[in-house]
Amino acid sequence: MDLLVRLINWYDWFVLVETFRIFRDLVDSGSFSKAAERNFVTQSAVSQQIKNLEETLGCSLVGRAHGELRLTPSGLIFYRAAGKIAADYEELFRRLKPIPAGGLGGVRVSAIYSIGTYVLQDYIRGFIEKHTGARIDVEYQKADRVYDDILKARADLGIMAYPAKRRGVDIRLMQSEEMVLICHPRHPLAGKAPLALADIGGRDFIAFDPTTPTRTALDKILRWHGVKVNVQMELDNIETVKSAVEARRGIAIVPEASVRNEARLGKLQALRFSDVRINRPLCVLVRKGRPFNRAVQLFLEHLRGKAG
Repeated sequence: MDLLVRLINWYDWFVLVETFRIFRDLVDSGSFSKAAERNFVTQSAVSQQIKNLEETLGCSLVGRAHGELRLTPSGLIFYRAAGKIAADYEELFRRLKPIPAGGLGGVRVSAIYSIGTYVLQDYIRGFIEKHTGARIDVEYQKADRVYDDILKARADLGIMAYPAKRRGVDIRLMQSEEMVLICHPRHPLAGKAPLALADIGGRDFIAFDPTTPTRTALDKILRWHGVKVNVQMELDNIETVKSAVEARRGIAIVPEASVRNEARLGKLQALRFSDVRINRPLCVLVRKGRPFNRAVQLFLEHLRGKAG
């Protein structure tokens, strides 16, 4: 009988924490459908759980204003507490998850696309060769989501360029990568030597989305040197930026590693500036005070030591 009571209590606790997770994901995503997708349940199930939660607490937690999900004052208080409980629960089970026999365990990485595709893969290959029992899982995210993944323990390590200081996050330099100008092989700037930064002034330009840290940094550099470009398109994916340049819609400044293949095949021309060197810092983000398993510790050391 005592065992049955304990099992019922455990089940009730499990259901409660799952409800906390769904509420947290609902607020974070601002969407019932996205919260349902993250938790592998139906949208109606999410709606019902929130309704049951509000009835149990005796207060309204969420509402809508101008088509957007909004927290009530009570909802904000509950969100902060529920988010912490859900994060602690996930961290507990992550740390208790058994390590495979002969293995080091897993590493969850949240990285922006350009680093994950063109830089991180070499690090992963080198690490796996040394530590065959380790597992590296990479999720490609936008910069803001990388911070969120670290703070909410959805990832062990975050990797991004030009990170800004955030409370609760430690930033550690991994390496720097050179940024180069790319243009179509028949563009007037193709083959120009020496190429000064001022030479791109007034040219049609393909820029990154204004919300990306790399765009912010490039805008500052251009302003500092008094160079104004004619922004034709603003794109959030490096592949679409390269495609636009190939289509002769303009020029762009991108990480050199991302265009090596296109330059080798003659699809694009990559040019270095003679009067300025633009280096993009690539950094590793970790949550302050968070303990790591052996695999994460070793991979973090590998990321920071490989370039040196």
